[in-house]
Amino acid sequence: MPHQEHLPQAGRQLAHRGGLPGPKAGPAALTVFAGLLLWALWLLLPTGSAHAQTPVVPELRAEAARGTGWDDTTPPADGWTPVALPDSWATRWPGFDGVVWYRLTWEQPAPVTETGLLLHYLNMAGEVSLNGTTIWRDRSLVEPLTRAWNSPRYWLLDAPQLRAGTNTLLVRVSGLSAYQAGLGPVSLGTPAAMQAEFDREQLMRRDLQVFGLATSAAVSAFFAAWWLLRRRETAYGWFAAMSVLWLLFGYNQIATSPWPFASNHSWQALNTSLLLFFSVSYGVFVLRFAGRRLPRLEIAAFAVAAVGVLDLWFAGTANLPTHRAIWTLVGGLTIIVVNSSGIFHALRHRGSPMRSLAPFMAVSALTGAHDLLVFTQVIDSNIYYTTMSSYVLLLGMALTQAGRFVQSLRRIENFNTELIEEVNAAKAELASTLAQQHALELAHARIGERVALVSDLHDGLGGMLVGSIATLERTPEHLSAPQLLAMLKSLRDDLRLIIDATGRDDGARALGELLAPLRYRSAQLLDANGIDCRWKVSGIDTLELAPSQSLDLMRFLQEALTNVLKHSAGRRVDVTVARAGAELQLSVRDDGRGFAVDGVSGGAGLRNLRARARRLGAQLQLQSRPGETQVVLRMPLGGATAT
Repeated sequence: MPHQEHLPQAGRQLAHRGGLPGPKAGPAALTVFAGLLLWALWLLLPTGSAHAQTPVVPELRAEAARGTGWDDTTPPADGWTPVALPDSWATRWPGFDGVVWYRLTWEQPAPVTETGLLLHYLNMAGEVSLNGTTIWRDRSLVEPLTRAWNSPRYWLLDAPQLRAGTNTLLVRVSGLSAYQAGLGPVSLGTPAAMQAEFDREQLMRRDLQVFGLATSAAVSAFFAAWWLLRRRETAYGWFAAMSVLWLLFGYNQIATSPWPFASNHSWQALNTSLLLFFSVSYGVFVLRFAGRRLPRLEIAAFAVAAVGVLDLWFAGTANLPTHRAIWTLVGGLTIIVVNSSGIFHALRHRGSPMRSLAPFMAVSALTGAHDLLVFTQVIDSNIYYTTMSSYVLLLGMALTQAGRFVQSLRRIENFNTELIEEVNAAKAELASTLAQQHALELAHARIGERVALVSDLHDGLGGMLVGSIATLERTPEHLSAPQLLAMLKSLRDDLRLIIDATGRDDGARALGELLAPLRYRSAQLLDANGIDCRWKVSGIDTLELAPSQSLDLMRFLQEALTNVLKHSAGRRVDVTVARAGAELQLSVRDDGRGFAVDGVSGGAGLRNLRARARRLGAQLQLQSRPGETQVVLRMPLGGATAT
């Protein structure tokens, strides 16, 4: 009997209770949460106690009689039964759908003064008349019934409406037995007291519900946008989805008609279907927020929800109330299990983000369990805490994100300090790396210098020594002192070649100027060994190259001529040094015995030729056959200048 008003709400309150997202655990969050919870309980308790404890002046006597049809316009003459308000006729007339008349009488003392009349609710639609005069009527008293079950009504009764002595309040209620049809508490009192009571009822039953639904809509839009911008944050996508489901489910609190359906049975089937999918979506959200995935369990849960929805829609009008009660319990228990699992996970894992939501989920689980016990009438009460505490998780989620935002702001504020520290560390690491690299480069440079020195000695002094030795071996007895002196001067001149190539301040000399001493010395050396040397030089008198390039070219020519002297056994050599457009061409051709170019790996001389060609960025060509061998170097002159 005392559950008439709240039983229609139980399923949605349970979902509301458990399905809302949560905040960040911490002293500030808990303080805010505790204050809101106490405020909600304060709103609820006065309303409940008013039903039984608020003094009513004068005392109301209530009777009920069953009507004969949906179109009854006058109450029956007999069959009246005393009842206690709030009253649900399902236990008195099981399965009765239609009209029940409630007659409330009281003795109004004289003189008649203004009196406040408060009807807390009736389920589902009705009409009220006082002393034979209609003072209120719902839009529709037949299916689809006006859903006035959660709307309080207040009237200020003045002297013309009241009479001294017996007054009769007649309430016609149109309802469905399956949804706890009946009449809620009715209170009489002073206008001020009844107005205050009405304001509390209106706030709890309507205003807070509208506020909650608006909050759900805003939160849904916010987290949906968040998820669209950061698709990898799937927890926020599921939170938005469950918020939308709750928004639709919670609309039952303020709906005044079953539109778009033609009956309240279809409305209740839809409402319970939303509860089932909401509970499963809430479970998936908790998993994602905790960083977990259980694909098989999730699929199974959605499959059960789908089975429940199909069962509700195909159960038929007669069986729907029973099936609705079963699936409401399934949805409510699912939410309690999800809350309990989230709390257990938070206790076991210190680093889990669920720790920020655990306190709010604990309240959700407790109030959800309480409301299920009320729904099943294990607890004899008509007060449900789910509605008032259902937005705790919304607050919790908001505080969680606020906490993360504050942390991000702190990181931004400390960004410069962190950046400076990281830059200094990177600079220190880079300095260490550069120091190591410099040491390696220095070692490589020294090795390179030694290799270059060996190569220069081989190509320059080495060639000159070979030529001098060959001369001494052929005609030692005919070699005079002046000739020996000339050989030593040639060696001196070869050393001077290095000095001449790098001696100027600007580091560059005309190639023709550098080539002249080499041409003279090599011609003498080759002539002394019976080899006719002929030179063809063109376009290099004003050509300036970098000192290193000039030296490499001189050494290249020296090495090529030395090879002719040592290995060719020829009698003639032709040397060409010419500039052709943007290219410098060097050619050394002899008439010696030749060698197999493809089958020769080459000694130090050939290796030096190839090495110098690579350093110069030039193309080296070797052609040889008996009677003719030619070495050709083609070097691009991209950076050369002409004076």
